[in-house]
Amino acid sequence: MKKIISIIAAISITLLAILMISSNQKTTNVQAATKSPGKVLVVYYSNSGTTEDAAKKIQKKTGGDLIKLRMSPDYPSNYDKLTKVSKRQIDKNIHPEILNKINMKKYDTILLGFPTWYQRPPMFINTFFEKYNLKNKTVVPFSTSMSSPMKVNRPYLKKMVKGKKVNLQTGFRANSSKAINKYLKNHNLLK
Repeated sequence: MKKIISIIAAISITLLAILMISSNQKTTNVQAATKSPGKVLVVYYSNSGTTEDAAKKIQKKTGGDLIKLRMSPDYPSNYDKLTKVSKRQIDKNIHPEILNKINMKKYDTILLGFPTWYQRPPMFINTFFEKYNLKNKTVVPFSTSMSSPMKVNRPYLKKMVKGKKVNLQTGFRANSSKAINKYLKNHNLLK
């Protein structure tokens, strides 16, 4: 009889512990899903206007500050010249200068927008991660491309943030209002 009582007591304690752990995990998941993104910055570069349109939509929906990156030298507006310059930068590992002075200390979440060129982020994205201290910041990349999904940029972005303690998110392709809304809603980034 003592054995049976001991077994029942052990089972009861085990079940109680499992219920407490399960309840704690559900609370943690709810807190993570509802965590505020804090102060938001939408920073982008656009050559043709496509990424700028996406950035403005994102800014409107998040309520974040909006900054267009300026380069030196500036990229040519002529498509043929642009492709030559961007390919040369990739081939020679040239990181163009970003002229903006941005106080990143006041932001918690940075949505970083860029076009995808040659199946990768443009070389100024390397400069972005080199120039600004983004330690403990959440960076959400978004790209515009007619053919390349965001995932082609991921290996390059991961390499750029390695060792910098940046919370790099998967990001999204921002080619439509529907894609923008879906990502922002699913990641609690709407204002």
